[in-house]
Amino acid sequence: MKLFRTTAGCFVEEDGRYFAIDGGGWDWLLVHDDLEGYLRTVTAGAASQDGFKTAEVLAPIVNQEVWAAGVTYYRSRGARMEEAKDAGGGDFYDRVYSAERPELFFKSTANRTVGTGGKVRIRRDASWNVPEPELTLVVNATGRIVGYTIGNDMSSRDIEGENPLYLPQAKVYDGSCALGPWDPGDVEPVAAVD
Repeated sequence: MKLFRTTAGCFVEEDGRYFAIDGGGWDWLLVHDDLEGYLRTVTAGAASQDGFKTAEVLAPIVNQEVWAAGVTYYRSRGARMEEAKDAGGGDFYDRVYSAERPELFFKSTANRTVGTGGKVRIRRDASWNVPEPELTLVVNATGRIVGYTIGNDMSSRDIEGENPLYLPQAKVYDGSCALGPWDPGDVEPVAAVD
């Protein structure tokens, strides 16, 4: 099952058929106690909709926040240590990699998040900007994982390497976060986001 937020409302896809979701919208869906069960009731016996085909797919976020976990791969640990060693912060990354508490940081609000097909941004004051593809978990208010999507965490490596305390400047800015894959072969929208 796939859940979409579009300009025509929310839709659920199952077996290549799309069903409109009547109700309170994206935020209402994500606080559902049993989201999967609810979506199954939407698709059970209902007629599929064509309205989705004329809709523009939006980022799967309205009032939620995006938080990220850093230094999750051994290879990433080594690269961050090398980048920050001249600034005296090389061992910070070794410590966080092996620590019991993960490195979590605030990444984005909904209005600063780019959706499917949108353009991520880079900082003008940075010379080394990299996209970081991420698995993105959708977590409800009780801490339960209710879904997942793909994310893009844009980072300014030279700013973070200059001083690990500059992490917010290197990672948190307008358009530095993209969420929500969409295969244009599945649905042909009238207007796609470029």
